[in-house]
Amino acid sequence: MANPFMTGTTTQQKTQDNLPVFKEMAWDFGHNCFILNKDGSHVYVEKNEAIKVWVYHVLKCERSRYRAYFDDYGVEIEPFIGAGPNDPQYTAQLYNTVKEGLMVNPYILNVAAVNAIHTGKNVEMELELTTVYGPIIMNVML
Repeated sequence: MANPFMTGTTTQQKTQDNLPVFKEMAWDFGHNCFILNKDGSHVYVEKNEAIKVWVYHVLKCERSRYRAYFDDYGVEIEPFIGAGPNDPQYTAQLYNTVKEGLMVNPYILNVAAVNAIHTGKNVEMELELTTVYGPIIMNVML
């Protein structure tokens, strides 16, 4: 299935001028659920807050597993689970996989890994995203 973000040429420069405002349904990261109004309707967020929600969901979805998502939605994390040591080279490969999964979004201009902390089998990455709306710092557990 084609990605709706990928319209036009791939050399098109990503700017705020040629993209509509990015919107997502608000997400409660602590309780892992949508944020609802008192009447039960969804709360919506825009710009960088919406990009944070999108990034969270992309990182939770294994690429090409679910037919409901586009072919390039998600990341391929499973090959890293229990497959290698928690060392800098392994972390660099994991970061490249994460970056590839996030760069399909035209609102994201760059992804940089600021820090990676290994805790047992988990890797917590601090990512610095540069978006058309400005910088974002996110901590993600992989």
